[in-house]
Amino acid sequence: MRTSSEADILAVVESAKRAVSNLMRTGRVWEYSLLSRIMQSPDTIGRMIEELESRGNAVVGIPTAAVPAVPDVPVEAPAESSSESSGELYQCPDTTKQGTSLRERMASLGYYKKHSLDHDLLVSFAKFLQFDMSNENFKQEVENVARFLYFMDPQQASLLFVRQHEKSREYFLKLSEAGLSKQTVQNYIKSVKRFLKFHTGSTDLCFTDRVLHEDCKNYISFLDNIQMATSKQVSKETTRKRFDTFQEGVLSSTQVTAVLAAAKKDFLAVIGKLHAGECSPGHQLTLTELQLVLYYLEAIVILEHAQWPGVVEHMTVTEWISRRRDDTRPGFVVVAVKEHKTAATFVLTQEQEMWFDLYFSEVRPVMLGKKRKHVEDDDETDERFFISSTDKAIYNASNDLERLHKKYQVPKVTSQMARRAYETATKELSDVQKTKVAGYLTHSTATAEKHYRMKEIGSAVDAFLRNLRGDSDSDQSDTPRGSSAYLTDQAAYDKLLRSYPVTLDGRRHGESRPDYPRTWPARVC
Repeated sequence: MRTSSEADILAVVESAKRAVSNLMRTGRVWEYSLLSRIMQSPDTIGRMIEELESRGNAVVGIPTAAVPAVPDVPVEAPAESSSESSGELYQCPDTTKQGTSLRERMASLGYYKKHSLDHDLLVSFAKFLQFDMSNENFKQEVENVARFLYFMDPQQASLLFVRQHEKSREYFLKLSEAGLSKQTVQNYIKSVKRFLKFHTGSTDLCFTDRVLHEDCKNYISFLDNIQMATSKQVSKETTRKRFDTFQEGVLSSTQVTAVLAAAKKDFLAVIGKLHAGECSPGHQLTLTELQLVLYYLEAIVILEHAQWPGVVEHMTVTEWISRRRDDTRPGFVVVAVKEHKTAATFVLTQEQEMWFDLYFSEVRPVMLGKKRKHVEDDDETDERFFISSTDKAIYNASNDLERLHKKYQVPKVTSQMARRAYETATKELSDVQKTKVAGYLTHSTATAEKHYRMKEIGSAVDAFLRNLRGDSDSDQSDTPRGSSAYLTDQAAYDKLLRSYPVTLDGRRHGESRPDYPRTWPARVC
């Protein structure tokens, strides 16, 4: 450094100051929930080493035979994150496959290493996503960018990577070679692109460094070209998945809900304790039992009622309290969830309503760290209904569902597989019934809006009873016979022809004057 210029020396000093500041902020404070997740992970030492290194600490003397650190984050779906999941109790690692999984391969290659999320560039980007864009999954996107920045420059996070096009292309190529799907690589590109758009359009970069600002704009164009090339690969990947789905066939309703049947005995045992009031301060439920109740109720919504995982993740206390009962069939209640891509509704039986209510009054307060006796005691009525063991909202219901399947060694069934099974089962139904099922599954915004407002909540109950559960309800017809809605298009057209037959001298529909010329041009007919 003695021969370096004064500007270079000052840059190194400022970099060292920032590194020390980050270390002081993140290296000394640890959350208890994070330590608990580390202790419960399959590779405790590796997970701890990875967390220490991400906070700027150096771990020396690691044996060469040590298992690579396995971060507690998902790979195939960047929109998901296990760090905020419901806990690790149901993680069932297969020791025979260690070192071969995608996560471990990514970790061994160093692609999980990232810069501290407390860096100024990332903090401002996170606030933009969270508050300006109202992105609830902003943390995962920020972590994607932090990993990318670490690959481009392990020493310091900066925007200078925009001048390294070849290395950037190499990073995205390495992600694909490691085994990530093309869609996941595309999501990484989108995260970096949004990161740059924020700094070029929502900061003072254009005034403080015009040259770097222009380089950032050129880099965005560079990412556009990569996206165009990747999009074709994504389409091919999607086609292959559809073909694989066709080859696998469609599951039956029994196969879809197999995990519910397998876990029901244990679940009812826990519910029995809650219902009998056995859970006094001296007989509290274990964390395993609490999570079983949570996972089972999530599975009911996703598998039995064929709802998207987002319905579980976004359902609020207010929406649960505002559930409506069917007047004609008081044994069923309808729950409406509006904070979703498309507003959703699902129907609960009287028994299921009791389970959900016990969770709400007994399990959920424990998850939050407080024992609430009455609904009125909670002022935050708009908070999430489903709460994880880390006292936070459910971040990824799909991960919870997968843990439940692993726990009871049942073949994995995803929300898409469940919805596909119910969609296939409706092919033989009438148009009216298909419309009800489409509304129940919220296939489109228009349909969802129509069924969410629900002047008659019996429509949702009909869709659940007749078409999803397979029950018959003869005392409730879809539409009164003889009404205009009952007639099919062909029947309505035949009725019109009988009332107003098409002839050369026939009168038009609604014609009241009998003295129209008989020589009316034939084209009118």
